[in-house]
Amino acid sequence: MSRELSRPRKRPRRPQVRGNRVVVTLSTSSSSEDEHIFESERDRTKFHKYVYRRATSNGTFCDCSGNSSTNNCSCTCNEEHSDTEWQWDNPIPPPNTTVSDVYLENREVWFHKNYSCGTAAARGSMPMIDGQHYWEIKMISPVYGTDMMVGVGTDELDLTKYHTKFCSLLGLDHNSWGLSYTGHMQHDGTPKRYCSKFGQNTVVGVHLNTWSGTLSFYINRQPSGVAFKGLQGKKLYPVVCSTAARTGMKIVKTRSFPTTLQFLCCDAIRRYIPKDLKVLAVLELPPGLQSFLQDNLGWLLDTCVMNEKKELCTTGTQTSLTLRDIRHVSDP
Repeated sequence: MSRELSRPRKRPRRPQVRGNRVVVTLSTSSSSEDEHIFESERDRTKFHKYVYRRATSNGTFCDCSGNSSTNNCSCTCNEEHSDTEWQWDNPIPPPNTTVSDVYLENREVWFHKNYSCGTAAARGSMPMIDGQHYWEIKMISPVYGTDMMVGVGTDELDLTKYHTKFCSLLGLDHNSWGLSYTGHMQHDGTPKRYCSKFGQNTVVGVHLNTWSGTLSFYINRQPSGVAFKGLQGKKLYPVVCSTAARTGMKIVKTRSFPTTLQFLCCDAIRRYIPKDLKVLAVLELPPGLQSFLQDNLGWLLDTCVMNEKKELCTTGTQTSLTLRDIRHVSDP
């Protein structure tokens, strides 16, 4: 049992049944081959589940199961300690059917309970018209299939239109904007490369800035830059969708606030301080203000580590700053 649960960099081929044994041949980087022999179908299933989890867990942020009372690991996504300003809307069954492919469990939304024959989607309950809106969605199941997406849509977006077709629903028309787990963003039927592929346990942050009309995504609380522009004056809702069976997502946190001078200052300071530093770690702030900013704008003031092609923050040499040091910082 120990051998099949090791972590070789190998890809399993189709298992072969030889008498009462199940033989799985693993291809390696060399020309040689190893045979993993399991005495029962149960052992083979356990091994393949392990390989499947490894293959679909790109970009893991936190390995917790989401239940801090039963999980011994240290949860870093804090999903059980954040209140939410909105929930998922009650799912609407597709036309000519009485059962929906979407199932809700508190903050969680699950798609295609038994099997999938198309694309299912869920929408958040709160419209977003003015101000700043930030929310995080955690991929709590294996991420696979034609597509699993996170984004926004108008109230004209038909969530059940493609319930018998596998497609990338968000961004397929002009009523939605979405990010796929493959790393592509899409609007009006035009996909574009945006970030790296992500998988199970990834936390996807979404920032809708109605002041500037932009939509940005954060992968595991690291910014990936502005994805879409020109969203001013639109009434938008959070939307997620999936084509894969038995897949789920969960609301980790939601934050909404007006576009105040406080937010604009924090945004400008984040651009001024070197991207590899946490703003709240280098600024000398009163404890109460620091706690408030961490709770509401921690996603913005955290480290900003990105690839060289998508620099958001100005680099510098200072490592310790006070409020007096932040001068002549222009608005974005």
